[in-house]
Amino acid sequence: MRVGSDPVRVSPSKLEAVDRCALRWVLEAGGATAPDAQSQSLGTLVHSIAQTFPAGTHHELAAELDRRWPELGLRPGWPATSLRRRADAMIGRLAEYLKDSGEAVAVEAPFQVRLGGALLAGVVDRLERTDDGLRVADLKTGKSAPSRAETETNPQLGAYQLALTEGAFDLPDVPDETPSAGARLVFVGMGRSAALRSQAPLQVRDDGSSWVHDMVDEVASTMSGATFGARQNDLCSVCPVRRSCPVQVEGRQVL
Repeated sequence: MRVGSDPVRVSPSKLEAVDRCALRWVLEAGGATAPDAQSQSLGTLVHSIAQTFPAGTHHELAAELDRRWPELGLRPGWPATSLRRRADAMIGRLAEYLKDSGEAVAVEAPFQVRLGGALLAGVVDRLERTDDGLRVADLKTGKSAPSRAETETNPQLGAYQLALTEGAFDLPDVPDETPSAGARLVFVGMGRSAALRSQAPLQVRDDGSSWVHDMVDEVASTMSGATFGARQNDLCSVCPVRRSCPVQVEGRQVL
């Protein structure tokens, strides 16, 4: 890693994006694609409702959705009606999850921890108390989920677990020695009920490092470098910048 006075700031989402394909990350960071504004706004609203009612009932969550729906500023018509149906379904799945998820000791909890030349910083959706310790829960409103095998090395979940094991959260009501009980992705945007993908508790080596430490170091080095490589992965077929990617047929003429 390049040595400098300031650490490279790495968020859990950047960790995942850069590890998957550094070229796509840098192009999207530079504004090469336009976001799906409606989907992003709906996702933000659902996350905010979950933060307001961390143990909310379906009635409470649905009432809050009704109250805050005008915030999206949608024009009347089929697109707005379709999005509202999707939102109602998300709230139903979220309510079912919250009913059995256990106590949330923190929601939208910020953290930052210095790891060598990197500063790992971000916000975790939920930290839930279980019989085995604290479990990370990351709410997702998208329509697709990774495989269970892929989740075991999911960078975002790993980053949150690392922050927890490093004591990076301000949790006055939780003993410092409370271990990580693993992490899970909670998909409320799909299925009859929330789809769960779990990651086992982070295993730390004898020297205090882990696979997440290794990834943070590698990603920080990439982010501070001058070149960004393209990496083929299972999202290449839907990549919005494939026409600028040298490993794709459409992008090989781009210098």
